[in-house]
Amino acid sequence: MARVNSRPFQISLIASMLALTAILELINRALPLRVPWGMSIDFVAVPVMLVFFILGMRYALAASVGMFAILMIIGFAGFVGAVMKFGATVAMLLVLGALLSTPLRNKPNPASTYKNPLKFGLASALALGARVIVAAFLNYYWALPLFFAMPVEQIIQTFFFGSILGFVAFVGVLNITQGLIDLAVSWVVTFGLGLENRFGPINQQIAPKA
Repeated sequence: MARVNSRPFQISLIASMLALTAILELINRALPLRVPWGMSIDFVAVPVMLVFFILGMRYALAASVGMFAILMIIGFAGFVGAVMKFGATVAMLLVLGALLSTPLRNKPNPASTYKNPLKFGLASALALGARVIVAAFLNYYWALPLFFAMPVEQIIQTFFFGSILGFVAFVGVLNITQGLIDLAVSWVVTFGLGLENRFGPINQQIAPKA
């Protein structure tokens, strides 16, 4: 418990995770990984999710800001890509953190809450839903018009057969796929390696005391 509350440990862990984020982004640029339907996936946000599971919400949000800065500098899609990744990641973090102030939380040991696959599955479903909503909003009102330099209605007519449902489905598939990767990999690393026990229970930094 003392170690996870040690400021040097917290700073060093976040710094290490941000360094890993930069490495993963460089790997993604050099060797892009594509799924069968063509989208590129990455592991850039996984270190941020690891910070959430080990240190809690406040530190994960700080790591998200660091990820944003890194993607601004070396990210393939520059400012637009950095904003989209930041918004999607923070949406999931906020849902995961908020649920730990509900009866879902394991009160004696909050760190073990999401070790339960059923609880994690429920939280993940809600987090993915929030991610899709945020991504759809940002794409519709900002990213797509900026990227294509044309009205969003024209973009939907050209690329989504004039269907807003087609647009939402497209955004949903991409973000659910990427979100599942972020959540699943970070969950396996955290609980598969026993990090929640090694570094002590996540305390009030992740959720208020009951």
